[in-house]
Amino acid sequence: MMIKEKQILQLIKLAAHAPSGHNTQPWRFSYDEGSITMRPDFMRALQVVDADNHAMFISLGCALENLLIAARQYGLEATYEITSESADPNIKVALREADEVAKSDLFDFILKRQVCRSVYLSEQLERNTLSTLIQLENEPGVSVKYFTKRADIETMIPYIVEGSTAQMQNRNFTNELVSWMRFNQKDALRAGDGIWFSSMGFPNVPRWLGKLIMLQLVSAKSEAKRWEKTIKQSAGLVLFMVEKNDIVHWIRIGQSFQRFGLTAALLNVCHAHVNMPCEEEAIRQRMAYELGFGDMTPLLLIRFGYADTMPYSFRRNLNEVIHSV
Repeated sequence: MMIKEKQILQLIKLAAHAPSGHNTQPWRFSYDEGSITMRPDFMRALQVVDADNHAMFISLGCALENLLIAARQYGLEATYEITSESADPNIKVALREADEVAKSDLFDFILKRQVCRSVYLSEQLERNTLSTLIQLENEPGVSVKYFTKRADIETMIPYIVEGSTAQMQNRNFTNELVSWMRFNQKDALRAGDGIWFSSMGFPNVPRWLGKLIMLQLVSAKSEAKRWEKTIKQSAGLVLFMVEKNDIVHWIRIGQSFQRFGLTAALLNVCHAHVNMPCEEEAIRQRMAYELGFGDMTPLLLIRFGYADTMPYSFRRNLNEVIHSV
């Protein structure tokens, strides 16, 4: 039986509620009566902080996980194929109606999950909560390492601070970051993307003032101090690594990470990126060597803990993310 267009559009809408670097939402969707295809939108690439586009494909993996969970909720069996060795890498998800499909408790949290950029409460996770997160199944070739003891968390602080400092001293990085900042609600609503200042716990300000703050008043030293405090007040860190540093495994990291994020939301646990040491290749390599990760490549570092909900970032309209083939 043909799947209704209304249902396919709803699946795309839910897929597009995935996280992405600077909330760039770097995806394009196309569809027919029995499939949805996702492609990277290279016009939204972060050329400085994500020069090899691995974070972009992690985002597509997050969107894929949302889509698979949502499809099952609607009684659809979904299978997918990743085409990575081409000039047009894509993920094609085939859909068909099925008599029995196992639904997921995570569906209700696709719209509730958020990246919470505030400082967390100085409170450890309950043991059962932490165990649930640690025991999550990851995609093949993806490995995770949790840092929950105080000493282990503090072991990561020098790498985080070094990564932040390197980036804040790079004017190309700060210019790229500011280009995706939405300093007031009007700009955030108009763009439908980017990092809304309020989602970081800051008041709405005119764009000229926001740029002044970010480019003139925020320094590498002040950011290093802020990050040290922020990490110390987190309940823990989780590091996602891959055995092979390629598109397929980047997508698999995204699936594993989205599963973590949705489960965290179900458990009332907040999370946010602290990915600076993974984004700076020299620091990433040294961190992997010094911490004994062997041949695994660390690509995504997340902090988690208890915190109040922050304002949600905005999303683009469906007509902006759907493209004909």
